[in-house]
Amino acid sequence: MVRSLAVFYLHRPHPEDARRLPAVEYGLTGAFRDFCRETFDTGEALDYPPLKLVVANTADGLSRALFTSAGPRGVLTEQGRACCLFVIDDDYLDACVGDQDLRNWLKLFFPAVPKVVLTHPGNPDVSLPARRWIKKEAAVFEFPERHHERLVHLFKSFWMPRFSTALRQYVNVKAGTNWHTPGHNGGRAFAHSPFLRGFHQAFGGTLFRTDLSVSVESLGDLSSPEARTPLSEAQRLTSEIFGTAQSCYVTNGTSTSNKAMLMTLLRPGEVVLIDRNCHKSVHHAVVTSGAVPRYLPARWNARLGVWGPVALEDVKKLLGPEASAASGRKESADAAPRPRLLVLTTCTYEGVLYPVWEVARMCERAGVLFYADEAWAAYLNFHPFYTFGRGKGDTVRYNAVNETCGAHFAVQSTHKTLAAFSQASMIHVSTRFKHLLEEDSAPQFRWLRRRFALHGRGSYEKFSHDLHEILRYWHSTSPHYPFLATLDVAGVQMRLEGMKLIDERIRWAAAFRKRVAEECGREENECFAGLEEIAGGGVDWRAAGYMKDPLKIVLMLRDAAACAAFRKALLKAHIQWEKSSATTILFLVAAGTVEEHFEYLFRVCRQYRELIGRPAGPKGSPKTDAAGRAVLDAVSGQAVVLPHDAALCDGELVPIEASEGRIASQFLVPYPPGIPVFIPGLRISQAMIRLIQDVVAADGPDAVHGLFCRGGHAPYLVEVLNHDEEARVRHL
Repeated sequence: MVRSLAVFYLHRPHPEDARRLPAVEYGLTGAFRDFCRETFDTGEALDYPPLKLVVANTADGLSRALFTSAGPRGVLTEQGRACCLFVIDDDYLDACVGDQDLRNWLKLFFPAVPKVVLTHPGNPDVSLPARRWIKKEAAVFEFPERHHERLVHLFKSFWMPRFSTALRQYVNVKAGTNWHTPGHNGGRAFAHSPFLRGFHQAFGGTLFRTDLSVSVESLGDLSSPEARTPLSEAQRLTSEIFGTAQSCYVTNGTSTSNKAMLMTLLRPGEVVLIDRNCHKSVHHAVVTSGAVPRYLPARWNARLGVWGPVALEDVKKLLGPEASAASGRKESADAAPRPRLLVLTTCTYEGVLYPVWEVARMCERAGVLFYADEAWAAYLNFHPFYTFGRGKGDTVRYNAVNETCGAHFAVQSTHKTLAAFSQASMIHVSTRFKHLLEEDSAPQFRWLRRRFALHGRGSYEKFSHDLHEILRYWHSTSPHYPFLATLDVAGVQMRLEGMKLIDERIRWAAAFRKRVAEECGREENECFAGLEEIAGGGVDWRAAGYMKDPLKIVLMLRDAAACAAFRKALLKAHIQWEKSSATTILFLVAAGTVEEHFEYLFRVCRQYRELIGRPAGPKGSPKTDAAGRAVLDAVSGQAVVLPHDAALCDGELVPIEASEGRIASQFLVPYPPGIPVFIPGLRISQAMIRLIQDVVAADGPDAVHGLFCRGGHAPYLVEVLNHDEEARVRHL
């Protein structure tokens, strides 16, 4: 429970401060509580937290109030953890924190926190960054009792969920007799049934009443994003919160976000560089877009049974010489086509974060767009922990789309780590992409400006139009309004209390790992997999800027038998994990994780501590051991036929053991984590067959999505191109 939220006030001293500042704090708290009661009212008498005023008289004093004096950046004070708003006297706008401009410093470490600049009579007009900053007369904050309603309105502009509020008001005030979809009619089909009444009671009446239809035009429709409705206003607020040029809500999961984005950005036959061990939806998107995939080298950690990140050097090699020096040369007809897009998963399933600033730099030099699948890390924008110091005061952020340097696009599974329903996802387009399209004249991006041109010039409006048109291909015309409402409130929650939520969970996770290690009598890195353990040897990952997200807890077990026994113990304790391999178990720490969860998990770890420990196996590069080599062999091939063409062939079913040498026309995906082994257009190898057979032997045929079998028994069949098709299709 949040006990208080902090307003940091960078304030020029005044002789009356001892008397006036307590009145300011009292008045702000009163306005904030009235805002909360009006906006988040549940019908209960809730005591919303007060606003604590934290006053600093210098920019460096502001930094000291936010961060502890010891330790690296990102270690917040108790007050810093509760930060929700900055109020700055206009005298300080040109101040510096150390050797860094205050505006840039706040943008880097606290991008999502609103900033209010107080203007005083007689001061010249001040210029502010375009977004996330607002000007107010100083009197509004200095005399809050006189300006109560203005403050309530200001707080609404920062933190009021647009769509959720409108949806609740419609249901509570405007809704009446429904003659539109959905057919359960506000839950009446359940509530009036003697058989389904319990179902209605179990889920709550409000959920059914808010499950409305696009027939309620006043609320908005995903298919009409340009209209001025609560839904479009909610997406604009989300864009401001996440610091993007545009943010779009998607209710079919990030799988749909990936498909829509790649269809928007790529044309048939164009080359896309993708992480071989990315989610299956990215591979599906390659099929639907008609693109030619070029797979980045995979890194498989056989000891842990997990995929590592792609090394920067491997990315650079596939980007070509232009990654080191920009080139404006035209492509010749017989030259190999240049890639148009790079897709990376950051963070990875096990929590490895890429140095997105370095990837973006290489991509821009090569004229390639950088697309980040950020499904597992929607919270990176909301805490200064997720920054990296490159030396000499140069600090950058890990969240993929940011206002310093990063990816051009990111997609997030909001439901995975924030307070949103399953399937709730967001697409984020960076301001940097908009700049590349409309203002940058770099010759390597001529193709981009031609692609989204209006009247002969690169146009962001044209791109946005095309994106929404493709989204209409994938959106349901009957979106689930409660899903949309949770996307709205998820961003608002993170802006309002995200700093505190993330900071608590980082500290809880650190304390948990320490307790378990002490209980086991080992070092933490012998119980929990860190960056080097997951990524493997051969690369100085930390120096390159990679980082392990502490909110992905990867517990290591001594061997497969120990891991199986530990999973059984977890089930007995009614604890469900996210994913496991033969020797690891992954636990996600998310917005809804509470401190008691760690205590329950610790009790199991303490009782079965003899099972915990680094599994046996070779150290160093995962490419050097036989087990790792076998898996890498299975995922080392490149497409020989355009995946789109292969997927649309009639094909024929053959026993999987007899498929070697044939061309796959379907996916076979061990799940989780959802990384395909068979992909349309790949020539099937013996290593691919063995990998699928091993998964079936260990976990059964249901563990492989796409495998054809009758009654769950062998023979197991896979679809391949028939011989006539193989001779007819164009080979790459």
